[in-house]
Amino acid sequence: MNEKKKVLMADLALLLAAVCWGGGFIAGDIAVKYFSTFYILTIRFLSAALVTFVFFSRTIRRSTKAEIKYGLILGIFYFFVMPLQVNALKYTTPSKQAFIVASYAAITPFISWLVLKKRPKMKSFFAGILVMIGIGLISLNGSLTMELGDSLSLGFALSYAIFVVMTGIFAVKCNPIGMSFFSYLGTGVLAIIAALLFEDIPTAFPKSGLLSLLYLATISTAVAFTLQNVAQKYTSDTHTAILLSTESLFAFIFGVFFYGDPYTTRILIGGIVVFSAIILSEVKFKKPSAKKAENSQEVTQPPDEMEEIIYDMLAIEVKEPKL
Repeated sequence: MNEKKKVLMADLALLLAAVCWGGGFIAGDIAVKYFSTFYILTIRFLSAALVTFVFFSRTIRRSTKAEIKYGLILGIFYFFVMPLQVNALKYTTPSKQAFIVASYAAITPFISWLVLKKRPKMKSFFAGILVMIGIGLISLNGSLTMELGDSLSLGFALSYAIFVVMTGIFAVKCNPIGMSFFSYLGTGVLAIIAALLFEDIPTAFPKSGLLSLLYLATISTAVAFTLQNVAQKYTSDTHTAILLSTESLFAFIFGVFFYGDPYTTRILIGGIVVFSAIILSEVKFKKPSAKKAENSQEVTQPPDEMEEIIYDMLAIEVKEPKL
């Protein structure tokens, strides 16, 4: 497979991940109707850890102290911020939350500025202004106040921007698949402890609730994050950011046309403004002379490693041929 086809396949994988995450907003809204917050997180992340281990057992068994340490740090952080998103769905619609949460992409450069001392480009400031306008259109009511669900969603967006910066710092120091496994495991273990301490054990398990948890654990977590981790090695950061940001559009489409979310023209315009801010913050405007250099950097992974990843996914033991 030549480099262009690899990039195309990686981009399609990222688009599929965005579709998975878009559906995750709907699944999350269904889950909170039947299960409490920490039991949702327990089932979602421990199941995701199990699925990841099944498909990447060889890689995970070779995990170093770095993968374990950074994965657990991310898992602990995620344990504290995920309840914001889960509880927000009790007070807002999936389609509104999707656009608000998507604003993390425009917020991330400013978090990076605070943490890494990397000053954002001028376009990031314009994108930040657009995000504030868009969120205002989506969330502010007649008295210019935000509803609780929208406030929690915005809090999660800010927290997730921090999570993205942390992940970027850690991912270059270790294997992202091993790190992902231990982050799922860390979040899941802490969630089950919190659930047993603070919440009642579920007594009813309706089919729709179980299916929503199954979707969150496998499709929205294990499958989508694995697609991102693998595909991101074969395409550019710009492609990755733009394609993954389409999750908000898919969530809006699924929510309005298949789930019956109410919406207004104001919410739609606000969503478009937020999405435009994401695109503005992520697109790299390059001179024509730099195009060739950009294309030459699109694929950074040697071909042989693609085969190794596939073998990992299938858990195939590759033996040396006998002479």
